[in-house]
Amino acid sequence: MKTISFTTSQFVTIDYELASPVYRAVAAFLDLIFLCIYFLLASYFIHQNLFDLDWNSRMNRDSFLTAFLIRLPWLLYSPVIEYFTNGRSLGKLIMGIRVVKSNGETAGLREYFTRWIFRIVDIWVGGFGFLALLVSGTTEKRQRIGDIMADTVVIKVKDTQLYGLKDVLSIKNSDTHIPTYPHVIRFSDEDMLLIKNTILRVQRYPNQANKDFAIELANETARLMGLSETPQKRMEFLKTVLQDYVVLTR
Repeated sequence: MKTISFTTSQFVTIDYELASPVYRAVAAFLDLIFLCIYFLLASYFIHQNLFDLDWNSRMNRDSFLTAFLIRLPWLLYSPVIEYFTNGRSLGKLIMGIRVVKSNGETAGLREYFTRWIFRIVDIWVGGFGFLALLVSGTTEKRQRIGDIMADTVVIKVKDTQLYGLKDVLSIKNSDTHIPTYPHVIRFSDEDMLLIKNTILRVQRYPNQANKDFAIELANETARLMGLSETPQKRMEFLKTVLQDYVVLTR
C-alpha cells in the first residue's frame, strides 16, 4: 500500500493512501457506463423530436443538438466535472478517490485540462488504457503520464485520516476521569490535532520514521509542560495528554 503525506497550514502531517491502478480503472469504466447511458438518452431526445425548435431544416437542428448534447460532453466530461466537484468524477466518487495536486492542494482547471489532454496518450494511443495502467502501476506516486505533466496524484478519500476539532472532542470521555497533566491547557487545538494525527499515523504505519517523530513529539510535549523527564511509555503519555486536554477544555 503506497501512501503520500501532505502538511497542512497548521503543520499537521496527514497521510493518504494513493489510489491503485485497479481503483482508477474501475472508476474510468463506471464513467464510461454513465456516459453511454447519457448518450442513449440524448440520442433518443434528438431523434424523437423532443426539442421543438424553429430550425430551417431538421438536418441543421439534429447536427447542432448532436454536437451540443453528445460530442461536447464526450470531449469535456472529465475536466469539467472534476473541476466543479474538486477532482471527483462520478466514477471516482463511487470508488472513493479524488484528484489533487501533488502538494495536497485542490487542483485547478489547468491541471484538469492537462490530465485530459494527455488521456490521448495514456488511454487511446496507449492500447486503450494499457499504458496508463503500466505507468501508474510503476511510478512512485502512482501517476499516469497526464498526472506527471499536471503534477497531480489520485488519492483515496474514504477512511481518510483528515481530522478536525470535532474529532478531538469526540474522544471517549469518562465523568470519573481525573486529569494527570493539568498543564495541558497551555496547548492549542492545533497542538492536539498534531498529537492525535501522530498517534494514528504510528498505529496505521508503524515504521521507524513515524515512531521517531512520536518520540520527539512526546519529549517536546513533556518539556513544554515542565516535566523533569518524559514518561517511559511515550505513546500512552501522548494519549493521556490528549484525553486530559479534552476533559479540561470542554
